[in-house]
Amino acid sequence: MKCIQCNENEPNKESGLCHACEKAEASKINGLLYLPAAGLIFSLIFLPVEFFDLVSAISAYFSRSGIITWYAAGAVVLLAALISITAYASWHFFQRKRHTPRAMVIYYLAGVVSALWFAVLPVSLFGASWDNSSIRSVLSAFIGVTCWLPYFLKSPRIAQVFVR
Repeated sequence: MKCIQCNENEPNKESGLCHACEKAEASKINGLLYLPAAGLIFSLIFLPVEFFDLVSAISAYFSRSGIITWYAAGAVVLLAALISITAYASWHFFQRKRHTPRAMVIYYLAGVVSALWFAVLPVSLFGASWDNSSIRSVLSAFIGVTCWLPYFLKSPRIAQVFVR
C-alpha cells in the first residue's frame, strides 16, 4: 500500500498519508483556519465599501450643515485604520508569516474597538437603539476575542502553519 497523495512512500495507518505528505499537509491553511481566512477576505471586500459609504454620508451631511462632528471624524480615522490592519493581517496570514499570531491579535482587538465605536458608543452617548447590525458587530467582536484570540495564541496548529 502506498501514500494516497504521492503514491511513493509507506502511509501512516491513521491518515493514509506518508510522513512527508502529512508534514506538508499540516503546514497548509486548511480545516478550521478557513474561517478566519474567510473573515479576512470578507473584511477586505466590505471595509472599503463601508468606508466609501461613510465618507459619502459625511460629505452629504457637511454640505447641508457645514460641520463635521468628532464622532464622524473618528469614524473615518477608525475605518481607515481598520482597513490597514485588515490588509496587514491578511498579508501575514496568507503569506504564512511568522508574525501572523500577533497580526491576528491586532486584527481582532481592532474589531472590538470598531464594535465599541460603531455600536456601543452611539447607544450609550446618543441614545440610539440597538439594531441587528449593531448586535451582529458586537457579537462578532466578542466571538473573535473569546474564541479566535486564544486559538491564535495557544494552538499548536498555529505554530505548525505560521511559526517556522
